Amino acid sequence: MFRIPSYYDVSSLSFNEASEIITRHGRGDLLEGMKAMDRVWEEHCAAQRLDMDANTDDDFYDDYGYECSAYNIVFENMKKLFATAN
Repeated sequence: MFRIPSYYDVSSLSFNEASEIITRHGRGDLLEGMKAMDRVWEEHCAAQRLDMDANTDDDFYDDYGYECSAYNIVFENMKKLFATAN
C-alpha cells in the first residue's frame, strides 16, 4: 500500500471507480495495473536516489495521486487474495 500524503489522498473513490482506474493503468488487466503501479513507484525511488531534488514525492503524488489512492482501495478490498498461504 502507498503512504499517501493527505493532500493527494482520494480515498473517497468507490471500489468500482478504483478498480477501473487500476484496470486502465494495466491496459485492461487489474492485476497488471497493480503490478504497474509497483513498478512506477520503484522507478520513482530509483530516480530519487540519483537526484533527490528533481524527483520529489510531491511530484510523484501530483502525477499518480488518483492511481495510488485507487491502488490502496483495491488492495484493501482484495487483500485476502494477496496474502501468502500458510
